[in-house]
Amino acid sequence: MTLPRPADFEGILSLSRTDNDGRQSAVLTGYKAIHQLHDNHCSTGIHEYLDSDQVQPGESGRVAVCLSTPDMYPACLWDGRELNILEGKKQVGTLRVTSIFNATLRTSPGEYLIRWQAPRLTEIGACLLNLFQGDDYQINQQALQGLHALHASPLVLRMDATLFKTVMNMPGFDTANCVARMLTGYRLNYTRSLAAFKTASGDETFLGLFKGASRKKAQEEYTQVVTDLGSLMYALPGYGHLAQEEVLALLDTGDSFLTSFAGTMMDAFPTLDDRHIAQLLDTMEEYGVHEWPYQPGIALAAALTKNPKGFDTVMSRFEHGNDNLQSGILRSFESLEMALPLQAQDMIVRRALSYGDNRDDEAYSTTIIALALCKDRPAEAVAILAPCLDSEAWFIRGNAAMSLGLLGIEDQALINRLGDMIFDTEGNDWNVQSATLGALTELGDKASSQISKLLRLARDDEEDEDFSGYPCPNQLLADCFAAIGDDSAAVIEALRKTVARQGFISAGPAVIALGKLGKAAQPAMDAIKAFIFSEDYHVDDGEKARAVIDACIAINGADNVDVNNCIRHLAKSVHADVAEVAHQYLSGETKK
Repeated sequence: MTLPRPADFEGILSLSRTDNDGRQSAVLTGYKAIHQLHDNHCSTGIHEYLDSDQVQPGESGRVAVCLSTPDMYPACLWDGRELNILEGKKQVGTLRVTSIFNATLRTSPGEYLIRWQAPRLTEIGACLLNLFQGDDYQINQQALQGLHALHASPLVLRMDATLFKTVMNMPGFDTANCVARMLTGYRLNYTRSLAAFKTASGDETFLGLFKGASRKKAQEEYTQVVTDLGSLMYALPGYGHLAQEEVLALLDTGDSFLTSFAGTMMDAFPTLDDRHIAQLLDTMEEYGVHEWPYQPGIALAAALTKNPKGFDTVMSRFEHGNDNLQSGILRSFESLEMALPLQAQDMIVRRALSYGDNRDDEAYSTTIIALALCKDRPAEAVAILAPCLDSEAWFIRGNAAMSLGLLGIEDQALINRLGDMIFDTEGNDWNVQSATLGALTELGDKASSQISKLLRLARDDEEDEDFSGYPCPNQLLADCFAAIGDDSAAVIEALRKTVARQGFISAGPAVIALGKLGKAAQPAMDAIKAFIFSEDYHVDDGEKARAVIDACIAINGADNVDVNNCIRHLAKSVHADVAEVAHQYLSGETKK
């Protein structure tokens, strides 16, 4: 894996030993670490390990770091600074900074603010128009750097279209990169910023930005084009149809990033005809499907949803295609927004039966996943999947379990077998246990007979720490309990303990699960209050805030004093979107 954009800084990561309260396993490239940048604030960031693809507990290694929102935390790093690396509130290591590439982050120890302070945008806004001086390129460049340093870019887009156009028209400036930074600098203001951008720029400017960025590929400015297109990716899909020829040309580049980007754009085309389907299939056959996210497959699914007659072309190409193409088609079916036609279901069943005894490879695993879509051929699909639960390959067992859950099986013997498999931990971050807990969640109350096994697993995992990566067992258990809907005292107590541990991944889902169990979960309310009032700010985004508030209301009622105190506390959160959601409940804009 490579970073999604150029690294913000590099350093030396040193993980604590396992016997010194450290992690149980190595961290791999792609690990999303929590970096304590200030006493009161942290930022997640993606790691790329430079000496090896992993760092073991008790060892050190060079690392490149890409922070999620670096513009939110200016002036926080200097050469030699040592950052705490956290998982939840537990420190698992340190990171000593050796090189800083993002100038916004650089400062000196004497100028560093120990406590993070939110930018005072409203006081800055009135002065911004005076920063730009006509046609003087150097002054404009300095002004724009000051603009970014002051964190005013979302204010430009949200409040002042005149200023925005001024910035857009600065002589000699790289407009695409400028707008990319403005659009993506602040996640919290993204929606408002994008709306203002459309108002201020219009379709033609949007189209020009994309064409200008894509032309850089021909100039071999690869790093720049990846940065520009990556930044603009989330803003541009709604405009992809304006540049259809340019988008289709990206499919032929052979570059995984640009191919993925083209798939994202095509998903937004108003129509996708036979020509689009043929080109997507050609791309799959030529380049394979091993990149994630696999956007061309999503685009193919969108094309088939909009043009079901395209299945005839897909079926014909499948029969004579190579493994790349066949796997790509099967994976694209997962994104369909319609029932899979019978001809496609029959094709999947035939492909699964054609493997004979050779059923332990990745290609067969792709077919096992696709069998979950054979809703009109359940007997045939289950007959193929059931023996796979005993496969020697852990990924075959896991995918077979998940497919059986998605098919909604009712055979109690098979459900009992799935219940036994929740103790099978073979695999990686995603393993047989993860897949089987997901399958039981899909089955919902059909899996109620497995409650005793789930409670035993909950007791076994009481001391386990949450970890980054695929959802941890305690989170998956919470989801499973919620789906089954068992409100017994034993289930309530298991979920209460998960909340009380305040794990940074599992506690939130446990709160939501308790909310789904309603008033029976009142014995867990003290643990929920402690979770909400924690100084670690566990409720750190608007979606989570809404789910937690709804859970409290479901348990204790909208007029309960404790519930309203929890909402008032969230209204004072340092996370702007959390505070906004809480204020919506307090003002009555969102009904309790």
